[in-house]
Amino acid sequence: MGARSAAVRGAVVLFIAALFVGPAVGGTAGAQASSCQANGNQQVCLTDASLGSTTVTAGESTELSLTVENVGDERATAVVVLNVASPDNETNSYELRKRSLAPGETLTVTQSIDASTPGTHAMQAIVYGDGYAHRYDASEPMQVTVERQGLGGSIDAPEYALAALFGSIAVVTGMAYRRR
Repeated sequence: MGARSAAVRGAVVLFIAALFVGPAVGGTAGAQASSCQANGNQQVCLTDASLGSTTVTAGESTELSLTVENVGDERATAVVVLNVASPDNETNSYELRKRSLAPGETLTVTQSIDASTPGTHAMQAIVYGDGYAHRYDASEPMQVTVERQGLGGSIDAPEYALAALFGSIAVVTGMAYRRR
């Protein structure tokens, strides 16, 4: 039942994350040109969104890289936001960058994503206009799976249990040997 409940919990997390971060728009390389919404003559598109690694070990990090371009005819302010849903269904939004872009200007945003909580984390980058009144574009939802650190790293619960088992066997063997 443990694997089944984990699968159900994972599906629920992904469903809630999809509801929270909005509909999936665009492909793996960012948002499609047709999904980038103009605001009058202002239009800022997310042209690339990628993760350095989609699976990391707890305590490590991966890098999120985003490219935003002003494809409109006027200067526009781009507010780059990252929405994150944790394995525990906690959601957070982080403003990564806010910058005014001239027509044709490109902005690259990189952000280190620290992995401390094991499980699958959903995230989506969204580009808003100044004041969050207009959503220009959004990345496809992305996932980072954080695995527990096993042998060779910090000692975790299964390793403590194994040490306790060997210790108990040694004590029982020592008591049996003394009785002889």
